[in-house]
Amino acid sequence: MCIFTHKLFPPQWRKAAMNFLKLFFQCSLRLCVFAVIIIVFLSGTNPVIAQTNAATGLPFLKLGVGARSIAMGEAYTAIAEDASSMFYNPGALAFSPSDEILLMHKQWIVQTTSEYLGSVIHSGDIIFGIGLNSTGVSGIEIREKPGPAEGTFSQQNAAINGTVSYRIGSTFGIGASAKFLYEKIYVDEASGTAFDLGAFYRMNSFLDLGASLSNLGSMNALRYEATSLPTMLRLGGAFHDNLSDEIATVTDADVVKVFNDNGTRIHLGGEASYDNTFALRAGYQFGYDEKGFSAGFGVHYAPIQFDYAYVPFKNNIGTTHTFSLIFRF
Repeated sequence: MCIFTHKLFPPQWRKAAMNFLKLFFQCSLRLCVFAVIIIVFLSGTNPVIAQTNAATGLPFLKLGVGARSIAMGEAYTAIAEDASSMFYNPGALAFSPSDEILLMHKQWIVQTTSEYLGSVIHSGDIIFGIGLNSTGVSGIEIREKPGPAEGTFSQQNAAINGTVSYRIGSTFGIGASAKFLYEKIYVDEASGTAFDLGAFYRMNSFLDLGASLSNLGSMNALRYEATSLPTMLRLGGAFHDNLSDEIATVTDADVVKVFNDNGTRIHLGGEASYDNTFALRAGYQFGYDEKGFSAGFGVHYAPIQFDYAYVPFKNNIGTTHTFSLIFRF
């Protein structure tokens, strides 16, 4: 006998537990279907899906923002539900449900920390967004010869973006972001500009599609040479379903191409939420040497939402922890 059918548990608990078991198998099946479709598609265009040595700089522009999206494998191109949409697809911001402020702190590997602040403001069919993304590495040792370190220095990267997204009818959204970029390594620093473009299509109440092109721009020279930006193409889909009045699911998949980095990545993710109050999330990223699985949860108590994401790295490199707070008003 399943323990969830035991009479010691209240009827509503038994119902919720059985529904969660059902949605687990349904989400697993959908993720498998998404993966098969994407792999078959890519096999006709690029037989190798793998990570190779990067030829671009400013890697923080490739690291996801927002604990919810990171827990869901950063498969967020076709999801339009919070301020982190500015990072993945400015066109999806047109369907964000409310004005909000998003705060994120990420403790990454190798003493790297990231902070993100995003704000969304609605004005009719036009939505405005502002974002600040900062990443730094501290305690890098200085050595000019073998022996004890002569000191330490830090590396800092930052991006400030302004986003405008426009909603066309009830099904289509387009958006663009302009970004100011800054990098500093020891005493050398450089700046630059970049642009993001995105489109979002709500096919029906179940299926959303998204596409974006990010980091189109250039940097000034850092000492002798300018850093090449990681221009990225994202294509994604998200399937929404309500298993009951209390339980809702989201299953999403992205294809991510970073130009000049040779290789295509696949991001898969899923979420199951109960009564719009508590959510469990998981994801997997294919095509990376050192990472794959991700997981997390979220708690929503209007008007505040707290999210957490956990990403373990392979080969004992470490784990990352991401925390987000969203204030809606």
